[in-house]
Amino acid sequence: MTPEPVYVLCLYGSAVRKPAENNKMASHPGGGDQGITKDQILEVGAVLLKDFIYERVQRHGDGNTEVTRALLGGGELCDPNHKKLAQCLQQIGDELDGNVELQRMINDSSLSPTKDMFMKVALEIFSDGKFNWGRVVALFYFACRLVIKALVTKVPDIIRTIINWTMEYLQENVINWIREQGGWEGIRSHFGTPTWQTVGVFLAGVLTTVLVIRKM
Repeated sequence: MTPEPVYVLCLYGSAVRKPAENNKMASHPGGGDQGITKDQILEVGAVLLKDFIYERVQRHGDGNTEVTRALLGGGELCDPNHKKLAQCLQQIGDELDGNVELQRMINDSSLSPTKDMFMKVALEIFSDGKFNWGRVVALFYFACRLVIKALVTKVPDIIRTIINWTMEYLQENVINWIREQGGWEGIRSHFGTPTWQTVGVFLAGVLTTVLVIRKM
């Protein structure tokens, strides 16, 4: 007997058909928290975020946007699994860089590297209480672009602060969901699915909402 298809929520909360037998335990193949502690999740998350920012800055680099790993408070990745996750994040970053509407919103002069702006965007990303890897990566990407803005506007002292804002938000709001997925490996298992194609559109919409409210 063929199992009934179930529906899983994507970036906007829209339904996508998925075979029932493949929908076991959220988005991690193993399911459950697999004994991973919250501290471990935060530690790996910070390593991935710092590497993501470093590599994005190198790609965007010019004389105004130089950064070192030391300035970010991290070193080079050593763990092979972390390297694979980092490569996946960079591929997603490349796709987001190519989204014209998203780049137009990010380059808006009123999108400044302040905690108020960061928190408004972070809260809007998860405003409906739904979580998925696309939204987590959207938060990473936004934090990264704030760092680049801080470098361009000559306020490098705020770089580690932006990283801290991101990790604090994850710790207070998203960490339990990441733990339920079995940790950060879920990024790799979801990369390449249709969900990723909507990340840029989603984040552009979030920024539009935040900036419109700000200018009212």
